[in-house]
Amino acid sequence: MQAIAEDMETGRIVSVEIPSEGLEELQALAQERVSDVKLQSYIDNLDLSADAKALIASILKAAVKVGDLVIKVGKRIVEIVVMIVSKFPNTTFGLVLGLLVGALVSAIPIIGGLLGAFVLPIAAAFGLATGYMDDIRDQSLAKKIAEASAMFQPLKGNPNVTS
Repeated sequence: MQAIAEDMETGRIVSVEIPSEGLEELQALAQERVSDVKLQSYIDNLDLSADAKALIASILKAAVKVGDLVIKVGKRIVEIVVMIVSKFPNTTFGLVLGLLVGALVSAIPIIGGLLGAFVLPIAAAFGLATGYMDDIRDQSLAKKIAEASAMFQPLKGNPNVTS
């Protein structure tokens, strides 16, 4: 079975040959769980700049065609991110805080350039781990991430890029 997608930046067509045994999973992946209106309303209510919202809107448009099915991959990714942010707020907050600390260290004149490359990923990982530990006490983040990743397994295959 052939999966076809268009690279949104270059316009090149990418095709992947995928096994036909995963048709049921692909149909489940193609089913709409959240309406476009509800998802767009959620995005509109975020405290983000117009540029960030436009970026999210462009991600929403990403789709893959598999036979007669059109799978809105971008929409599914945004749904998963929204679900993770809402179900695991401590992990999200910890990561954002770690990235902020790393960015602040990077902004320090003279030593920021030297330390930033090391501090940013360490601070982000520390914030993520700390938030994760807080959330893991309440819920299983790893289980939700595995479930989200498993949704996209039927699309696994060998890519073939054409112009």
